[in-house]
Amino acid sequence: MQKTIRYLVNLTPLRGIAALLTVLFHLDLTLGSGGDCLIRFKDSMILSRMYLMVDFFFILSGFIMCHVYSKWFAEAITGTQFKKFTIARFARIYPMHLVTLIYTIILFYISSLLQIPKVPVLQIADNGYSVLTNLLLLHSMNLHNWFSWNHASWSISTEWWAYMVFPFLVKPIMKLKPSGIIIVIALCFIGYLGITYYIIPIITVPPELSFVKINPAALSLNAAYQFGFLRCLCGFTLGMAMYQCYKAGWGSKLLSNGYAMAIIAFSIFTSMHFALPDFVTVTLFPLLLLSGTYGSTGIDKLFGIKPLQMLGDWSFSIYLVHEPLLYTMGSITAYLHPAGKGLQFGPPPKPDMPVAWLISLGFVGVTLLISSLTYRFIEVPARNWINRRKKNKQSGIIQTVSNTG
Repeated sequence: MQKTIRYLVNLTPLRGIAALLTVLFHLDLTLGSGGDCLIRFKDSMILSRMYLMVDFFFILSGFIMCHVYSKWFAEAITGTQFKKFTIARFARIYPMHLVTLIYTIILFYISSLLQIPKVPVLQIADNGYSVLTNLLLLHSMNLHNWFSWNHASWSISTEWWAYMVFPFLVKPIMKLKPSGIIIVIALCFIGYLGITYYIIPIITVPPELSFVKINPAALSLNAAYQFGFLRCLCGFTLGMAMYQCYKAGWGSKLLSNGYAMAIIAFSIFTSMHFALPDFVTVTLFPLLLLSGTYGSTGIDKLFGIKPLQMLGDWSFSIYLVHEPLLYTMGSITAYLHPAGKGLQFGPPPKPDMPVAWLISLGFVGVTLLISSLTYRFIEVPARNWINRRKKNKQSGIIQTVSNTG
């Protein structure tokens, strides 16, 4: 087993930025009761498509898993290596998932004691059964017709099962010739097309939430609590294939400069702005990933600054913490804004755009503060404790580089 693995420094800020964009996406949904608050739909659809940051996480995760663990399973899958791998991934994702799940359960219990009415779009699937599926990381495996508890954790569920498949994909993908890699990449995008045209139309929602059903005409990839694993597997496998491209130096001369990265990023945001089909936007993510990994003097200098590195380190906490914090904000505002006499609660009026941005900046600041604390006092200590307990002593890179959306 390889003991020293080069840390891909430039990928750390990318996942931090993606995590913050996900926070803004959910803030816009919350403040605008469906969006159209931070940026008006008539001006741009960019925020409404930020759920695609999860797909970037999936691609990044497959890429990083290959970078860190591919040598473990390049020739064979042994029980010892599989066990070490499983423990390392469990230690990485489960402690924060468990903490945020427990926090959300307690929060909604306290809200019920205060007689704050349930918000169907948040709590309609919250029950004892969904607690069990969340604990088993099964809650996005077509067992529910809506999100449950910490909604963001649906992707953690799919990511976990992608980890379980990963060791069996390593050897076949690593042995492929260039033409084979191209075929794998093409199959991933065929999978995206399948999700867009065949899966999205059959996703169900509770009758009470019929207004949130995805319009197939939007050509969306936003499968989550149902068929989310297929979406994750497409991105994860695409990331694994792109790692083989990276090792072979595909496009390095073209992509290893700041201008290329800026053009790719601009193209991604332009695609979101015009609400182009999601599979069009996703085609640009692998190019952004390769450009960042190849790096350049300018890219390395920018992404190497401490604030961006810290943001990337906190990204997993940011992702899992921000929705429970939004629920907390919602419960507090519902309690402080009675709709009438007695215990009848309702949301405050939709804020104007400047006010919404001020609220959002304040919320992002609180999220960063809480995430820095959970990273330092929960995420890292729990991961290290589990690894030490199981005698799974890995290098620092193995313990810190992965992230999900």
